[in-house]
Amino acid sequence: MDPRCHNRPQEDDSRPGTSQDDPYRNQDIYRKKRKCRFSAEEQEILVKEVTEHQHQLFTTSNLPISRREAIWQQIVDKVNSVAEERRTVTECKKRWHDCKRRTKEKMARNRKAALQTGGGSPAHQEALDHMEEMVAAVIPE
Repeated sequence: MDPRCHNRPQEDDSRPGTSQDDPYRNQDIYRKKRKCRFSAEEQEILVKEVTEHQHQLFTTSNLPISRREAIWQQIVDKVNSVAEERRTVTECKKRWHDCKRRTKEKMARNRKAALQTGGGSPAHQEALDHMEEMVAAVIPE
């Protein structure tokens, strides 16, 4: 089983309320299962495709919403071609926004460290990885 998945079956029945005569013992079946995390390959495809289509997706052009949604669906189809679990447009959009937010936060910490008294040392700055560099390239300054 994939270690990134959070929906592993519960094998421990020693918890309170799990006895056979407990009427609420099947309550766990109603909980929403979490999907596996995005793999590095899925995330790389997502970032690559969104950066290629960023002008169409995020600018205030006259592009109809239906066309933007079609572009997102194409991106999701490419992500799903390598995914272990099917992803939705909403999940991919959320993952993109999370990547963008984390990259912005890292860039802000680096900018803050560089502006410290004495110029800040490069040792206090966090290096951006390959995908963060791609995301940073499309973030407006």
